[in-house]
Amino acid sequence: MEEGRPSSTAVAAAMMRAAHLLWDAEPKILRDELALGLSGVGDEATLRTTLDAMLTELQADFSAAFAQAVFRHFRAMAVLRSRYVEDALAQALSRGVRQYVILGAGFDSFAYRRKDLASVVQVLEVDHPVSQQEKLARLRALHVDLPANLRFVTVDFEKQTLVDGLQAGGYCMEEPAFFSWLGVTQYLTEAAVYRTLQEVASLASGTEIVFMYVVPAAWLADEDRRLLAVSTASSASHGEPWLSFFEPAQLAARVKDLGFAEVWDLGPTEANARYFAGRSDGLRVASLGHLMKARVGLATF
Repeated sequence: MEEGRPSSTAVAAAMMRAAHLLWDAEPKILRDELALGLSGVGDEATLRTTLDAMLTELQADFSAAFAQAVFRHFRAMAVLRSRYVEDALAQALSRGVRQYVILGAGFDSFAYRRKDLASVVQVLEVDHPVSQQEKLARLRALHVDLPANLRFVTVDFEKQTLVDGLQAGGYCMEEPAFFSWLGVTQYLTEAAVYRTLQEVASLASGTEIVFMYVVPAAWLADEDRRLLAVSTASSASHGEPWLSFFEPAQLAARVKDLGFAEVWDLGPTEANARYFAGRSDGLRVASLGHLMKARVGLATF
């Protein structure tokens, strides 16, 4: 992240969610009506101009077909990860979970879209203060009121642990929670990823986390390996290099060693079959991104 500026990847994710809602075919994977405003581009015409410029730049180095495939994957992953999290959260709420923690919240819009859940779940958004300040400014510009069940939590990881930050933000340690951690792990060292997961694993039984991770290049076919190279180069050029990659089986084993009792992995084959089958727009995710869900102990509530 550039000093004093919100994460460029958080902005890009919001643009991709907006593009999906505006231009991809029905049925929508995720209906994020706030994504366009939160992305900061202003309106549909500006969004199209911005994305067309990005596509043109990509086509200068690759074929038009590959550039389009890159954009389809980015849109698909942006909406898939949020949809999967919200599906898993709904299951957690049905079991009695009443706390939802969004790690690296960026321009996530769940709390503002789902005001019908204001009396059901407490939402805690954890992020860098610069990103939080910019998000609040954009919400004010959109005339979006902050829901009563939302709290912003700033954690300075150089001075405090995640758990300390959550407690200061009103998190109830005695109750289970649902955590989402999307589009973040690749920017951290392995040690930092495992440290955060270990902290979540120390929380009350029944606590769950869904997080996204990226597999190594050796796991990918040629086109997806090229997509990985484009992704890493683009992020590095914006000062946000990708640092960590994980093999699914090894990661699942390590997650269990950290204290999670149950682990599920959603890979691209299952994700495409579950969410993208039969689409007329060809939208689907590539093979580099996975989503893993892990639960602390057994839910007894």
